[in-house]
Amino acid sequence: MSPARTLYLSNPSRAARPRPEPGRERFWWYFMRISGLVLIVLVLGHMFIMHVLVQLTGQEINFAFVSSRWGSPFWRIYDFLLLLLAMVHGVNGARIVIGDYVTHKPIRAGLIGLLMATAVIWLLAGMIVIITFNPATAPAVGPFS
Repeated sequence: MSPARTLYLSNPSRAARPRPEPGRERFWWYFMRISGLVLIVLVLGHMFIMHVLVQLTGQEINFAFVSSRWGSPFWRIYDFLLLLLAMVHGVNGARIVIGDYVTHKPIRAGLIGLLMATAVIWLLAGMIVIITFNPATAPAVGPFS
């Protein structure tokens, strides 16, 4: 049997990465698949609520709408999960792409470090907003209020 045929049989989808050995990379391999499925549900729910139901009811998405929505713990947890899963899923995907295409180890390590630092800053900023937002004391200022 040819080597190409053996490769095809061991991994029928040539675009997919083979399942890694047990350990940290195996955890991230499973995480990407499970978080991708959960993200589909969360994103489709978000799109349906924010862009279909709001339009059907004749409301606008503005500061008052978001303030009233975030008055409920359910929506804060929903948005928090959406933020967390999307950020970690996207950053891990970018880490894998960097690992696949950047062969020079110091440059790869620097890019991954920069990616992680940027991700942590943006993730913390989003988490702070979701956790500390108080709809009762939030001022109605700016073009979106």
